[in-house]
Amino acid sequence: MLLVSILRKKQSTELKPFSAGIEIKYTRLLMGTVVEITLGGDNEQVIKDAAAAGFDEIARLEKLLSHYQDTSDVSMINKFGWEKPVKVSQETMDVIDASERVSEMTNGAFDITMGVLGRVWHFTKDDKGEFIPPSEDDVKKLLPLVDYRRIIIDRDSSTVKFAKDGMRINLGGIAKGYIVAKAVDAIKKKGVKSGIVHAGGDMFVFQEDGNAPRKIGIQHPRKKDRVIGTVEIANGAVSTSGDYERFFIKNSIRYHHIINTKTGFPAVGTQAVTIVANDGMIADAISTAVFIMGTEDGMKFIEDLPEVEGLIIDANGNITVSSGLKGRLSLISEIVF
Repeated sequence: MLLVSILRKKQSTELKPFSAGIEIKYTRLLMGTVVEITLGGDNEQVIKDAAAAGFDEIARLEKLLSHYQDTSDVSMINKFGWEKPVKVSQETMDVIDASERVSEMTNGAFDITMGVLGRVWHFTKDDKGEFIPPSEDDVKKLLPLVDYRRIIIDRDSSTVKFAKDGMRINLGGIAKGYIVAKAVDAIKKKGVKSGIVHAGGDMFVFQEDGNAPRKIGIQHPRKKDRVIGTVEIANGAVSTSGDYERFFIKNSIRYHHIINTKTGFPAVGTQAVTIVANDGMIADAISTAVFIMGTEDGMKFIEDLPEVEGLIIDANGNITVSSGLKGRLSLISEIVF
């Protein structure tokens, strides 16, 4: 979660002054989280129509990409992909294709086939299971099914198939960033030129060139409703992966939803990662990958990527910032973890 505050109502509006006229915030419950669309302009009806278009696009794409939706492309792949090629939408193909590229870049730290581990790990009521850690034996039985290289993609026919029976995918580490960016595209088509779309840990800021950047709060991973600092964003995506959103504690151990694809257990050594990039989908996937990679390897990876910056908070609360982000980041002088 990125902004300092988030409204807990299913749908609401908030009107406040804006440099170009007015700024209106709309909220709606989608993708298992509160989605905020904040838009600026001088015509309230245009803003309202644009927000509706953004929410409609989010709802449409959620129906394609969520494994919680029984008829989604992802659910169809998981049900039938082991026996035959499954026809999917261009949007689903684009996300899976990008997922494979990030998997290759990160040597498998990011891998959508970790979805099979959802059979033994449960972090929300929608997962329909107990909030208890599985046995090592149960996890080890599933690890041979975690391998992005065993996804068979036919781009010409827009089909996806698994090379091995029992495989499953989960686009949770990349789809939300993609959907948020697509919502921005839908909003822009309605004539709105400035705003923020915010969904859980993913955000996209957009405005006309020359406007002052927005200051975006980065949430404290251990103190709800507090921030560790702010980052200035004029145009682009901000994605945060943290161990504090979906987790349970058992025997004083925190078990969270960001799974190390090599061990099958929650990644250790990191509390949160924030990535700033031009592409929302890539920012989302990289924040997940870097969380798993850890501070040393993760920061080296960030520094090697063009137009990508990041911040990593390790298990002890130490903060490491990429070279290109330091001039845009303001940290609170005394941060207590």
